[in-house]
Amino acid sequence: MWPALMCALLPAPRVVPVPHAPAGRPAFVSVRGRRFVEPSGRPLLLHGIAIDNKSRRQGYTAGIERSDFAAIRRWGMNCVRLAIFWDGIEPQPGHIDEAYLQRVSRLVSWARAEHLMVLLDMHQDLYSVKFSDGAPEWATLDEGKPHVTGAIWSESYYMSGAVQTALDHFWANSRAPDGKGLQDHYAFAWRAVAERFKDEPAVLGYDLMNEPFAGHNAARFLQVSMQRVADLLRAGGDAHAPSLLELAAMGSTARGRRKLMGLLGDMRIFTGMLDAAAPITQDFERTCLMPMYERVRTEIRAVDRNHILFMEPAMSSNIGIRTAIVPLTDEEGRRDPQQAYAPHGYDLITDTDMLDLCSGERLALIFSRHGETARKLELPMLVGEWGALPGGDVHAAGTAKFIVQQFDRLGCGDTYWDYQRSLGRSALPGALRRSRVRQP
Repeated sequence: MWPALMCALLPAPRVVPVPHAPAGRPAFVSVRGRRFVEPSGRPLLLHGIAIDNKSRRQGYTAGIERSDFAAIRRWGMNCVRLAIFWDGIEPQPGHIDEAYLQRVSRLVSWARAEHLMVLLDMHQDLYSVKFSDGAPEWATLDEGKPHVTGAIWSESYYMSGAVQTALDHFWANSRAPDGKGLQDHYAFAWRAVAERFKDEPAVLGYDLMNEPFAGHNAARFLQVSMQRVADLLRAGGDAHAPSLLELAAMGSTARGRRKLMGLLGDMRIFTGMLDAAAPITQDFERTCLMPMYERVRTEIRAVDRNHILFMEPAMSSNIGIRTAIVPLTDEEGRRDPQQAYAPHGYDLITDTDMLDLCSGERLALIFSRHGETARKLELPMLVGEWGALPGGDVHAAGTAKFIVQQFDRLGCGDTYWDYQRSLGRSALPGALRRSRVRQP
């Protein structure tokens, strides 16, 4: 019934603990074709959960205990996606906070002790610690523009002139207060991380940026998307189809948002909306995102060739917009052998109280499209974020089970968003368990 794609015709990967290398073999998880493989060469299914502390005041690590990693392991998982923060790494231009990296090292050691592998995720939300988390204040060039918030935290990407301007300066590699480019600083911070963990086999690799977002193009993205929805509704013969302005107004009330989600339950309308906005997203990925990734790759590879580089598409791919990212290459155009595709996938109702309107058809489309991209890129896929399901909601476990079925059919890895101790008292850990991936 649901669209599904299978990965390569290879033996089914197993969920395994942190690998220990036989004598004479490298100790690191690596990439072979479209699979992650253990040092022994056996296929590896990555299955885990994100863990984080986003508080600058708490040093970005407080409150995470070894017992948390032990619980994750008991839930049948073999990896964690651990959030790290540019603000924590480089709190002042050119100054690496070794104490922060040491605290991250301690978390990695706890994960290793519990037989968990670690993906280090350079996390950001709304770009900066000034608005949420991510970049340091000194790297936030917002030109004094006002910061605007909405009913949902992510609406600031579309509403806040301060967030959009700061992002525009980052993508332009504008000069930081010390005269060095912002992206050059970002790559410098990544190099410091890679230098610290280059010899750590419990580290899977580096997630180069959480949910990259374009900046000022957000308004055009939203307008084009909603205009296509209005056009398709009108073309469907609905004499009372809402106009673009009426659709925009729906987003301002709870009742209106539920009505809008109902309209987007029509897959013809939903896919039309995605495909209309795709050129805007893809242009950003070609002209801004991939050059930044290449800059970061160069700095990491100067000190570390052992670990996998995980690339995320633009944040808009979370809902199923096709991406234009391409494999990373070196200065001579040779494909980096250690890289992977790490998209996220969320239904439109995420972070709202409308879980009852969650659409299996929309979710199946999102993950099918991600699978198509991984196959086209010839890269292994780890869905780095999905879920964000309230453990107490009656719909949560069923939704989680449905999504896990998509991953089992695709044969891809996953890390659920995100770890909460309270999840252990809900039905979610059981719903998150992965079955063996069957051969086609």
